[in-house]
Amino acid sequence: MKTYTKLLCFFAGLLTWASANAQCTVQAIAQDTIVPCNGSTILSVNGSGTSVLAFGENFNNGQPVGWDFSQIVTIANNTCGVPSLDGSDFMWMGNQSVAPRVMTTVPLDVSSGGNVCFEMRYAIQAQASPCEGPDLASEGVYLQYSTDAGATWVTMNYWSPNGGYDSYMTSWNQYCETIPLAAQTATTKFRWTQLAVSGAGFDHWGLDNISISATIPNYTITWLHDNYTYPTGVYIGDNPTPVSPTGTTSYVVMMTDSTNICYDTITLFISYPQIDNIVENDPTCGASNGSLVASSSGGAGGYTYSIDNGQNFQSSGTFSNLGIDIYNIILVDQNNCSDTLQAELQGVDSVDISNMVVTTTTCGLNNGIIDLTVVGGSPAYQYSLTNGSTFSASPVFSNLSPGVYQVYVQDANGCFDQTTTEIFPSTNPILGQTTSTLEFCSLQDGSITTSATLGVSPYVFVVHQGPVLVGTSSNGSFPNLNSGSYWVTVIDQIGCADSTQIIVDSIPAPVSPMTDTVLCNLTLQVAGVVSYTGSNWSSNSELIAFSNDSAQNPLITADTAGVYLINMQDSICGFNQTFSLTFVADPYTAINDTTLCIGETATLAAVVQPQNVTYNWNTGATNSTIQVTTSGNYIVSTTNMCGVSIDTALVDFYFCDIEFPNVFTPNGDGSNDYFQMLFYGGLASYECIIVNRWGNTIRTFTNPAFQWDGTDENGDPLEEGVYFYIAKTTTNANQEIEKQGLVHLVREK
Repeated sequence: MKTYTKLLCFFAGLLTWASANAQCTVQAIAQDTIVPCNGSTILSVNGSGTSVLAFGENFNNGQPVGWDFSQIVTIANNTCGVPSLDGSDFMWMGNQSVAPRVMTTVPLDVSSGGNVCFEMRYAIQAQASPCEGPDLASEGVYLQYSTDAGATWVTMNYWSPNGGYDSYMTSWNQYCETIPLAAQTATTKFRWTQLAVSGAGFDHWGLDNISISATIPNYTITWLHDNYTYPTGVYIGDNPTPVSPTGTTSYVVMMTDSTNICYDTITLFISYPQIDNIVENDPTCGASNGSLVASSSGGAGGYTYSIDNGQNFQSSGTFSNLGIDIYNIILVDQNNCSDTLQAELQGVDSVDISNMVVTTTTCGLNNGIIDLTVVGGSPAYQYSLTNGSTFSASPVFSNLSPGVYQVYVQDANGCFDQTTTEIFPSTNPILGQTTSTLEFCSLQDGSITTSATLGVSPYVFVVHQGPVLVGTSSNGSFPNLNSGSYWVTVIDQIGCADSTQIIVDSIPAPVSPMTDTVLCNLTLQVAGVVSYTGSNWSSNSELIAFSNDSAQNPLITADTAGVYLINMQDSICGFNQTFSLTFVADPYTAINDTTLCIGETATLAAVVQPQNVTYNWNTGATNSTIQVTTSGNYIVSTTNMCGVSIDTALVDFYFCDIEFPNVFTPNGDGSNDYFQMLFYGGLASYECIIVNRWGNTIRTFTNPAFQWDGTDENGDPLEEGVYFYIAKTTTNANQEIEKQGLVHLVREK
């Protein structure tokens, strides 16, 4: 970007001084607002007082007043259609102002500190001048100070434009900055400056209602409860005497310069130690195993506890090995403040197995039952048949096998009772060997045969398939079955039973998942075909070969890309399936190098193949043909599902010209027999005239590929000698070229 500079006018003005009403603020602070019982804390103060306006400018005089340096600015009340916050005139850095844009105050006495307050607005980015706003990070406004008459400047703050559209920065807002300690001198200058702009017509902004206040250190601060007073001008610090309130107490601090006065109050509260909670764990099973756990808060910490009316204390709030009793827990903190809370421990009965019902097994099954009834103790109970090594929440144990069991019950407090019981065994019918025969191709000719022993005969044999009853038999034979899963059950005379599951297999019809398929290579490995009765593979084309035409899953190979029909048959079950295989060829394309005259347009045509799907050029074009007018390498790629084919062509554009020999020998020896152009190409029109030494036209040619063999228009040989030619042409780039010269016709023997 260019930077334009403009000589600015300096003028000295009367600095505007104004008296302001004296003000003060004071804040009372405590190290701890909550003080432990019998404890103390330190009070502190933080105050401030101002009474002088060191510099003020509202621009309502129509021009900058009281400045040491001012840019050429616009003073108005509605520049760029956005009025100031108070509706009055304001200063605007418009298109009369060039970089660096600066407003500098005269030296000010701010040796005791103070504040710099002002209102500022940036114009909106991209609006018309003089309302075009800053947008770059370097185009914002700095607030700076100087303590060496402007030789060096220190930045107090910088306001970035945030891209030029920040609604906060493009609205009028008030900003206040505390004068830094390093800037607190009797001759400090302040300036608002914009160091970088894109030009006078860009990056505009405005100021209004500037106020620089100076602190006057003539206040004193006093605590009213003990009359402690800080030295005049000292506005921050501790009261050296701690306070020790015995209850909720308020303390008042006063700040005054004998004319003006302000106060602040702080209230302190007392924190007493207290027992928040006692966890009571009652003794169990008649033992002294109870406990109390006390938790506390407040006070000064360093707690100790007693449960024997203060005779003995301990640092832990946990008391163990307690019996049934009422206990007074005493808490004492490190400041000797205390709290007392009462707790009671109560005992409970022991647990007892009052009744036990035992049901023995039947039919040789593990169906024994033990049912317990328990009284006493503390629920919830836990029950065990392994003498307490494992537990159950239920008093009923089912599906038990014959044997001796150690019965054990325990309550919530670990109290227990135990006993022993036995479940006796029984017998059950047992199925013998169960066999099945195959079903062939869904002909319902499968069968199941079984037998039984033990139990109480005679038996009834039953076959189910899922919930469906297939049939019953007294001898265990079940013919004429479909393939599938069956449950075989034997039931004896007393209703005891035994069951088993058996599968009637079949020789199923073939299963083939083959579907119409598109492939990128010329082979397909068949997968997923299942046939127990043989396979026969065939195709509609001799270009298809099978690795094994009777295998379940052969390898299919094609000689060339194309669409083929594949058929699979099963001679036994009558299965027949036909699907198509489409073998797609790899993509292919090519482009040729081209040389043309400058100004011509080269047509690059990529080789088109039917299997190609897309064409993409390094120019971004997506057609198979492009037009180019500049030299360079041009790359085309074509794709399909099988891959990518890429080729590159060099296109060279050169400056075209026409050239002729100066001698030729038309004697038929095959060497230099013709007068012709040595190079031609890219010509839109052409004319060449041959004249003799007397200026007579001998021949006229309009084809740039002409060949003059030294004859006239009638084909008669001309004599040796010097002839003159005039050639005119226009190239495809619309360039006119004219050449003329002499050519020597030599007839050598």
